[in-house]
Amino acid sequence: MFSLKVYWWKAKSLIERAILRKADPSEEEHVFWRKKMFTNMISYALVVSIIAFVSSTSFGIFAGSTTVQWFNIVFGFALLYIIFNKKIMIQTRKILALFLLYVLAIIYIALLGSEGPGVLYLIIITIFCAMIFPRPVAYYLVGLNVLICAGFGAVIQYKLFDSPLLDSYDLPLWASYSGNLIFVSLISVMLVSKVLSGLELTIQKEATLVSKLDASEKYYRTTFEANPVPMYVFDMENGRFLHVNEAAIAKYGYNKEEFLQMNINDIRPQTETSKLLDLNSMIRSRDYSGVLIHINKDHDAFPVEIETNVIRFEEREARLVLATDVSERINYIKEIERQNKDLKEIAWIQSHMVRAPLANIMSLTEFLIKYPGEDTQETLTFLKDSSQKLNVAIKAIVGQADGSGLPG
Repeated sequence: MFSLKVYWWKAKSLIERAILRKADPSEEEHVFWRKKMFTNMISYALVVSIIAFVSSTSFGIFAGSTTVQWFNIVFGFALLYIIFNKKIMIQTRKILALFLLYVLAIIYIALLGSEGPGVLYLIIITIFCAMIFPRPVAYYLVGLNVLICAGFGAVIQYKLFDSPLLDSYDLPLWASYSGNLIFVSLISVMLVSKVLSGLELTIQKEATLVSKLDASEKYYRTTFEANPVPMYVFDMENGRFLHVNEAAIAKYGYNKEEFLQMNINDIRPQTETSKLLDLNSMIRSRDYSGVLIHINKDHDAFPVEIETNVIRFEEREARLVLATDVSERINYIKEIERQNKDLKEIAWIQSHMVRAPLANIMSLTEFLIKYPGEDTQETLTFLKDSSQKLNVAIKAIVGQADGSGLPG
């Protein structure tokens, strides 16, 4: 049983490779399923028909009916030539197969009458065409069936050649029989076309969706690779790096092969390993942003602001990380904070050390103006003392400003 199945798949694969050898540029990708259906129909029909062909041909020859049997042999070899000729485009193969089937049906009707398989072939051909050709073709073939039936009607009416139809039908009876044949063909084509139109629409939508997804994936992959900020993807289960961009390679100092052998713990200081484990547990099922400490290949530590999202990467649950070096930003903030502290100290010096001597100077100056000559020496002594205190306070402010880097 197993060996038969293996041989069957090998034969089917051989037929498919032969039929799909050359693509037809006139057909769009979204109708590839029609090619696939054609190959499947040929694959199954060929295997089954070989058994029927050998048995019926052998029986017919021994029974003395050689004309039809010889035609069957010619038809069989012609069909095999079409199927396995790798130089013929698939669209041409379809048309040739259709032509051979029509010739076979007409000869069967002419030689065997309505009791033979010819009439059945006409119905099967229309259904077959509805599956492998665009919808209008099948309706054209229903019209062709009408012409064929009309032609045999002329044969019956005018007795153009000897046929079993002449013994079984007159023109009105044949017209009734043909009408039913055409009706069945038309209904079959309508139903099959209805189903396949919905199928083709679904395939077109899926093809469009896949195309958009491919374009989106290409865009985001390009954005990932070209991003000047380090980005990487790591496995949520074991923390191993799955993908890194060029900016991450330049920032951390590892090449891509080294990165893919590493774990996210390898870019964190050992002092923060426990913090990382707690963080991974906390953000496992949601997005996260914050500042962490990373180390490069030379074990130089630097702060990074990370933004993460949970994604699916190569069928694995992963996390996409954008790691921005914020060393300059943090240093700038620290410098601003230090300057603010110095400004507060300067403000305190101004309010406590400058204001008192300045007030004394102003008071003594006003006293000298109002009462000149009275206790002048003592007043000047007080004035000198206050000036010195003011000078000391001003020097302290200037020194504080110079040390803080404040403009001035």
